[in-house]
Amino acid sequence: MDLAREIKDRVRISDVLALYHLEPGRAGFIHCPFHAGDRDASLKVYPEQNSWHCFGCGKGGSVIDFVMEMECCGFRQAAAKLDGDFHLGIIGQKQSLREVIQREQESDRRAFEQKAKQDSLKQKVLYRRAQWLKCKGMEATTHEQAQEKALITAEIERLDAEIEQERRE
Repeated sequence: MDLAREIKDRVRISDVLALYHLEPGRAGFIHCPFHAGDRDASLKVYPEQNSWHCFGCGKGGSVIDFVMEMECCGFRQAAAKLDGDFHLGIIGQKQSLREVIQREQESDRRAFEQKAKQDSLKQKVLYRRAQWLKCKGMEATTHEQAQEKALITAEIERLDAEIEQERRE
């Protein structure tokens, strides 16, 4: 049985609503927590189908969809939260939603840092190449031209050292 189906079969929408301190009225309506300006209760709960639908904002779905909307998270985080909150033991090691989000944020941060390092290295290589082409095309017939060419050569050597250092890291 897949994860979504098992969670939907074992967790009732009424239990999820209670987790968020939401109580439907006799007709099964609550004020929608997903949009503002809900003067009249517009979110209908369907306990028989274990689902919900808001006639105000159009959102609806299963217990997983409700948690995804309430927590502003993805499917995996919502499934992990439901698994932990209702002690389902489906996912294996129980982790809080905070731990799941922190792990994903850390992974995203590492990927971002790696991309930034690659971009920085690429920019240095391109700048070094431009400096080399500039130096190659220069004539050193005057003292000022020779000094400028020496400065560019020094800049190229500094860039070579930085590029080599970044490649080792």
